Amino acid sequence: METLITIATYKKAKTAYFLKERLENEEIACFFSMMSNIEQRMEEVKVQVKEDDVEKAIRVMLRIKEEYGREIEEIEPAGHIRKIIVPVDFSKSSEDAAYYAVHLAQKLNAEIKLLHVYQNPLDYTMDKSSATFEIYKMNLLREEEKKAKTEIIRLTDKIRGYITDRKIENVKIHSSIVMGSIIHSIKGMCRIYNPDFIVLGTAGRKDTSKSVLAGLADAMITGLGIPVYAVPGPRPATDFEKVNILYATDFNESDHTSLNRLLKIMEPFDKKITCIHIDTEHNPAKEERMDELNDFLIKDYGKHEIQCRLIEDKDVFHGIRDFADTNRINLLSFTIRKRGIFEKLFKPNLFRKILQESNLPILIFPS
Repeated sequence: METLITIATYKKAKTAYFLKERLENEEIACFFSMMSNIEQRMEEVKVQVKEDDVEKAIRVMLRIKEEYGREIEEIEPAGHIRKIIVPVDFSKSSEDAAYYAVHLAQKLNAEIKLLHVYQNPLDYTMDKSSATFEIYKMNLLREEEKKAKTEIIRLTDKIRGYITDRKIENVKIHSSIVMGSIIHSIKGMCRIYNPDFIVLGTAGRKDTSKSVLAGLADAMITGLGIPVYAVPGPRPATDFEKVNILYATDFNESDHTSLNRLLKIMEPFDKKITCIHIDTEHNPAKEERMDELNDFLIKDYGKHEIQCRLIEDKDVFHGIRDFADTNRINLLSFTIRKRGIFEKLFKPNLFRKILQESNLPILIFPS
């Protein structure tokens, strides 16, 4: 295992990200180890580098202080960059999600945080009060942290190798490990890091990996409160040449907000968007509503390749899947709502069905 050395500890995440960017500009791989107080939205961030890079990293830190004439903690980072969190459990599905995030980041000028949450091993240990047992507990904690660091270094280096091999430029990637419960820790990290969206590996049709994250996909997607890309398995590079998007609409006012967010996220891409509504009851009034929506789209979104279609099908999932298959859709999108025809998609069994059987990336917006 390559040893990681802590070169700085900060109470402000933005300070750590600023230093990380400067280190990576000097081709120094940078890793974060975080201790988060989620309730107070505070964290302590340890900035770590490989043992062989310590001397070079210290020189970079000294140059920064010289350049700005003050301590790094006092420097206010400038500019905005989009941020993507990719939760990883070192399964194939989470690795595939990281590759997908790389291509998104390339188009969006975004940085990627690989986030691994490992469980406290003491949760399964009976509490005993003896000096020997206290030593055992400390060794157990160190061993779990060591295993997590080993795996996150391996994966981060692998993703960086993927970026280099494909000559992908301007994609910054860093990683963090956090001890705690998965969903609670990811929620806390979202509040601290404020990502634009999450890219989450899910179980596709042919997925046989044992991914803890994929098993929690529906809970995370419905509970995180930010856009989530659910990615089932590896995707071809052609997906990013032109993105053919199916947005499932229920004629709800929140669709306008989600459509704006969809256009903002996908702005750099060559794209076509088809908004479809699945009519399960052959309701003529919905044809009128669809005509109104198309007039609205022409007026407000005329510069985009976007249209609406009404699809008659007694089964919502079948209607979406059939349209996607026959129209070469490579991205599904919809909004989570408490009411409406798509509410049934978010019941656990059917939600897993659309995640798995569609076998397409899905961009899901909170209501």
